[in-house]
Amino acid sequence: MTDTAPFLEIIDLSVEMKTETGTIRVLDNVSLQIRRGTTLGIVGESGCGKSMTALAMMRLLPPGFEITSGQIILDGEDITRASDARMRALRGNDISMIFQEPMTSLNPVFTVGDQIAEAVRQHQGLDKAKAEQRAIEMLKSVQIPGAEARLHSYPHEFSGGMRQRVMIAMALACQPRLIIADEPTTALDVTVQAQIFALMRELQEETGTAIMLITHDLGAVAELADDVAVFYSGWRIESGPAASILRNASHPYTSGLMSCTPRLRLGKAAAGGAADLREIAGMVPQLGQMPQGCRFAPRCALADDHCRSAVPPDVGVAPAHSAKCWKTEAEVLA
Repeated sequence: MTDTAPFLEIIDLSVEMKTETGTIRVLDNVSLQIRRGTTLGIVGESGCGKSMTALAMMRLLPPGFEITSGQIILDGEDITRASDARMRALRGNDISMIFQEPMTSLNPVFTVGDQIAEAVRQHQGLDKAKAEQRAIEMLKSVQIPGAEARLHSYPHEFSGGMRQRVMIAMALACQPRLIIADEPTTALDVTVQAQIFALMRELQEETGTAIMLITHDLGAVAELADDVAVFYSGWRIESGPAASILRNASHPYTSGLMSCTPRLRLGKAAAGGAADLREIAGMVPQLGQMPQGCRFAPRCALADDHCRSAVPPDVGVAPAHSAKCWKTEAEVLA
């Protein structure tokens, strides 16, 4: 159930933070697209702007942060101009978000059934009995055993993996057209991660929901994503089809992320040799202390004086694949 037209399109989005000494640009002219029924993986280190992009899309930016330019177009509607009432109608109903830590996202004093049912009653207008039945159906859909009985359990009575399943059930209860999954498996062991990913794929195939997967895990991207956008320091520095980027990473930062990903090499392991696992030297620059030219230049082995003094353009690498880098030799995009 895919469509070539973008269901959600972000165009030149900028977000700024007000401080006592002035404003700091947190997101700088970010552009993204997500097609119906597909998954876009957003990748990058902590502090690169991944979660801030999601909060801007939900119009839930923290105090002191605001969208200063750009558009967020959801199925033809520019929601950067939507009223607060319109956004309340869209959240949960059309756009849902799965947060990183389910224990802090779920209310500890209400049963999981009450929390799922409340979302359905608010957005779908169902009565109490029908909302409770929907909650049972959603718990079953995320493969929670004994859904009827667990409906009356509290969050602390569930394991981490089961709490994450509850969060997915809540996100899907109103059949949204877009789900934002912000590091949905960070605190889970690898077996539970695999189960959650399989569940997300299965539900997407059944409903045609678009997914934005925010992660630092390139393994998750390789498994789930149709398209990828790599973030660095408030920039989208590379984007394109997942297969193209994983096969032909064109920005030095993306290549560095891939070099940081462990790979199983049985030959070396058997011989006792070291694996080719490297780190990216340095740190992401602090907000308000961005370098003048390319923001990755201080950490880049390929950087020269031109990189350090001039902002790089977006360069076309392959069909629908671009990188923001002076060292990428291809067509400069307008």
